[in-house]
Amino acid sequence: MAALLQWRKFSFFDVTANIDGGQLAEALKGAEVTCTAGGRGQVYIGDSAGCVHGLNRQLKVSTFVAHGQPVRSITAFDHTSIVITIADGSPGTPSEVKVWSPDKLDSQGRPMCLRSLAPDPRPAPASQRQSQASQSGPSRNQVPHVTALAVHPNLSLMAVGFSDGSIMLYRGEVSRERGSKQKVLLTVSSGLTSLHLRHTTRSTHLFATTRTHTYCINLTVRDKETTVELDGLGCEPGCSTLADGRHEHHFLVARPDALYSYTSDSRGSCYVFEGEKTLVAWFRGYLIVAAADKGGPTTRSGERSITVYDLTNKLVALSTRVRGLAGVVGEWGGLYLVTTEPSLIHMSEKDLHSKFQLLFKKNQFDIAISLAKTQCCDQEEVAEILKQYGDWLYSKGNHAAAMDQYLKTVPHLEPSYVIRKYLDTQHIHNLTTYLQALHRTGSATADHTSLLLNCYTRLRDTQQLNEFIMSKEGAVECDVELGVRVCRSAGYYDHALALAARHGLHHHHLAILIDDKKDYSAALRYMATLELEEVKANVLRYGSVLLNHVPDETTELLISLCTDYKPSNSPIVKEGSLDSYPTPEDPVRADPEEFEYLLVGHSEQAITFLERLTDPHNPSRQLLSPRLYTTLLAEYLHQYSLAPEGQDQVALGEKVLALLRNPDTKVCRDQALLLCDKHKFHDGKLLLWEQAGMFEEMLAWHGERGETEAALAVCSRKAQQQPSLWCSFLRQLASASSPSPPNPHHLSTCLNNIEEKGLMPALEVMEVLASSPHITLGQVRDYLLGVVASHSSTLAAEASRSQQYAQETAKMRDTIRDLRTGATQFTATKCNICNNELELPSVHFLCRHSFHQHCFESYSESDADCPMCLPENKKMMDIIKAQETHRSQHDHFHEQLERSSADAFTVVADYLGRGVFTHLQSLSALYPRLNTTKIPEVESRLRALERTLPGTAGMGSEGRLRVKEGKGLAVLEPESEARIRLEGKPGLSKFSSSGGSVRPNDPNASKPLTSPSEAQLRSSLSSSILVPPPEGRVRGGETSRMGAGASSPSLHDHITRSPHTTRSADKRTMNQAVESISSALASTQVSSSPKNKPSDNPFQEEDSATGGNPFGDFETENTESNPFADDYDESKNPFAADTPSTTSPDPKNPFEADNYDSSLNPFAES
Repeated sequence: MAALLQWRKFSFFDVTANIDGGQLAEALKGAEVTCTAGGRGQVYIGDSAGCVHGLNRQLKVSTFVAHGQPVRSITAFDHTSIVITIADGSPGTPSEVKVWSPDKLDSQGRPMCLRSLAPDPRPAPASQRQSQASQSGPSRNQVPHVTALAVHPNLSLMAVGFSDGSIMLYRGEVSRERGSKQKVLLTVSSGLTSLHLRHTTRSTHLFATTRTHTYCINLTVRDKETTVELDGLGCEPGCSTLADGRHEHHFLVARPDALYSYTSDSRGSCYVFEGEKTLVAWFRGYLIVAAADKGGPTTRSGERSITVYDLTNKLVALSTRVRGLAGVVGEWGGLYLVTTEPSLIHMSEKDLHSKFQLLFKKNQFDIAISLAKTQCCDQEEVAEILKQYGDWLYSKGNHAAAMDQYLKTVPHLEPSYVIRKYLDTQHIHNLTTYLQALHRTGSATADHTSLLLNCYTRLRDTQQLNEFIMSKEGAVECDVELGVRVCRSAGYYDHALALAARHGLHHHHLAILIDDKKDYSAALRYMATLELEEVKANVLRYGSVLLNHVPDETTELLISLCTDYKPSNSPIVKEGSLDSYPTPEDPVRADPEEFEYLLVGHSEQAITFLERLTDPHNPSRQLLSPRLYTTLLAEYLHQYSLAPEGQDQVALGEKVLALLRNPDTKVCRDQALLLCDKHKFHDGKLLLWEQAGMFEEMLAWHGERGETEAALAVCSRKAQQQPSLWCSFLRQLASASSPSPPNPHHLSTCLNNIEEKGLMPALEVMEVLASSPHITLGQVRDYLLGVVASHSSTLAAEASRSQQYAQETAKMRDTIRDLRTGATQFTATKCNICNNELELPSVHFLCRHSFHQHCFESYSESDADCPMCLPENKKMMDIIKAQETHRSQHDHFHEQLERSSADAFTVVADYLGRGVFTHLQSLSALYPRLNTTKIPEVESRLRALERTLPGTAGMGSEGRLRVKEGKGLAVLEPESEARIRLEGKPGLSKFSSSGGSVRPNDPNASKPLTSPSEAQLRSSLSSSILVPPPEGRVRGGETSRMGAGASSPSLHDHITRSPHTTRSADKRTMNQAVESISSALASTQVSSSPKNKPSDNPFQEEDSATGGNPFGDFETENTESNPFADDYDESKNPFAADTPSTTSPDPKNPFEADNYDSSLNPFAES
């Protein structure tokens, strides 16, 4: 009883009686309540009539008959709707165990019974047990009945306890007969009072009690069950329960003297609660105990005291009294008591906030904190309770206890709230404790660190300061830099160094050593232990100071950084390298250019540093940048200027020259020249001039000093690279400012080299020599005689070459004239493409190439160009185009003039010889073709004639030509270039083809007219002769210029027709346009661009006048405006006698026959 008095009592539950409103009493109809259970949102009540009553959340009652005898036990589950009931059988028979499914109804509307079994642990066969049960007498009372039941939550395991002390285990699904196996686990001396199954993810244990013993059976491994006796005391039925997982002990047993707890292998703690316990239950961490008064009645209808214990927080959550308690059920989030009246009492737990308010009113902060932790409140809520607890203690003057509570709020409570309370000097110890807690949790800021260090200094507590800074645990976790600064300001240099070294603040550590302690050697030793990047950063920061005080040691550190750096405290052999083959590692080094500015003002150290980096014997040597080599050169020259004349200066000069001669050193030449000139190191300046090809400067420098021998040596050595040095040397010898005459040997050597290499014209040489007051004519006599002889031979050779070119030009012109005026014989017998015999139709070109028509069509790129000559013609046209392009590139011309300033005349002569300055014109421009028009009616009349000749092809196509030739019909077709050769008035002469030659019909013609082919013209013309573009291009331009009314060229112009093919000579019906290269060449006197042309058609009439047409109207031609009227012979005109009255019969004309019907002529005038 004394233990109970220590537990404080509270009212955390609200009790509401008779919440069912009498519905439960109405459903039972006078029967007694025998058992209760809850699960799956239902509260089940069994009565003495064998019925089971279910109440849902709305307290609606549903009843079904489960057994014929009173229901002894009901088991329900939270995760499934399965319900298991137990009832005693008829006298002499085993108990009945039925498995129900309330969700499934049978035909009578009651829950379906899934399984029914009558367990009997006796080993005798069933037939024998039935015979024994049928016998009368005392043997019928020997049948054991079920007194306890426990089912696994997944319904795969069920344990049944009997009155004879036997425990039967069923493995398999409880709701099915099939697959279920049973065995008797244990048989004890007295009957079982309770069974409880506890399942975890790793094990399954069965707790069993009798009135005299407590057991635990391990069911984890099948067929290997083990039993442990936990205690030699048992309990009455209903006085045991299982605690949930939050409680440290699993199984609770209530006895009259106390409450005992057990684990799966031992006995646990004990709670002394006096009273006769009749029922215990567990609900959400609370233990509900029903006890009868001492000395009072123990019947069910008697009054019971109901106590709700919170075992974790050691308090009583509720204490009340109830009459006729039948059972306790936890469902729908609340606790319900079922009485024997019958009625239902609801015990609802208050919310957590109400509990806290109740505890705060009673100042029970410790219970509130414990309750908040057990209810899994977050840390912020717990910290708020701790804060209120601390405030209450602080208000009572208990500052130390209040600080204990405040310390528990770190880091959730704002630190300034607590610090303001303890800023008084008398609370400095508590404040120091709180600040230390802030630093341990990492919640301290810079201000907190500063305040803590000030507290240590106020207290003069060196030990605490050492523990705070130098402890192995490293108490300082926030703003270490501030701590270092505070220690430095207070003069605690050792503490500051230790703090900086512990937390890797290398720059602070070095600042203390260099600025405060002035220990430069220690700073260098500390730097040597750092990694490369850290060392580099600190050397750049403190390098100048270190070079001023310890220059040699600092230079060695710089050298190690730029060669192969390794920290001094690093092991020689790395871990793990001994287990495998060692592999070479790349050297780790810094860029020496980063440390260049540190060496300014430290010339000796800079030379040592750079020489060590470039030492060929150093395995880690490296090539420096041009900037560093220039720096090394500057330092050499600086020491050279300071050194006294003698051996030291000579040695430095040799170092400078070696540095400049080394091909691996990329010294900036411009800066090196400035440095050598500044320090008056002439040998280096001459060497740099020579390396840079500045031989003129070398020559001028020797000339200024009067060193003629040295100047001659420069010309002899470098004249092959720069021949103009001899010219400069000549000007130097002939300079009017020279005080003495030049050496005759030097002068003759210079003149001979100039003459041999042709560096200067003789006149220019004489002009230079004439400017010297010391040079006489006798000194240059030999040179002048040689020049005159050389020029005489050159003039003779040039005259011979000019005569040869004139003869070749005259020959070319004769060839061109012959091609234009003479006849061309086509004697080729084989096609130049397929090399087979030439057959008609064929194509001939004036270049003497002949082709089959089908070969030409498949092989040629253009109808107007010879396929064999086209590649060569294209090359020639490309040359002409390139010359045209060069004509506009004046910058290129001037650039060549500037580069060849000594002989600019040669450049100009070369450009003139290539015709760059000549305006190129094509042959089509020099010899414009005739622009003739086609009679508008010709095409339509030809179409009409075609319609009268069925089965023939269209006009102009190869098929039509061949059909007409086969039928012997006259074919109207355009003249081919091979048949028409015109000179004078084109379009008025008629030609006939005979064999391979082309001649006029007039026998009085003195000379056959023929024109060269385009390929022949191009191949015979030189670069200075203007070549016309290909005929296809000329015709394309003509077509685009004349429009649809002009005749266009075609392949048929080059086709040789069959010998029997004739043509009509009627001028009134057809005026065939002659359009070819030969006609264009023959019409050189005709202007292709008449003045005041109103349109693009040169033959368009203006006001019925023919002044715009250079050929006039052939029928009504005015002789005054006809340029050919004087030399025109009418007798040679084949069309002069064209009228029927003046024309004589021609036996060769197929149209002169008497059967000619003029109505069939599509070209006749209507």
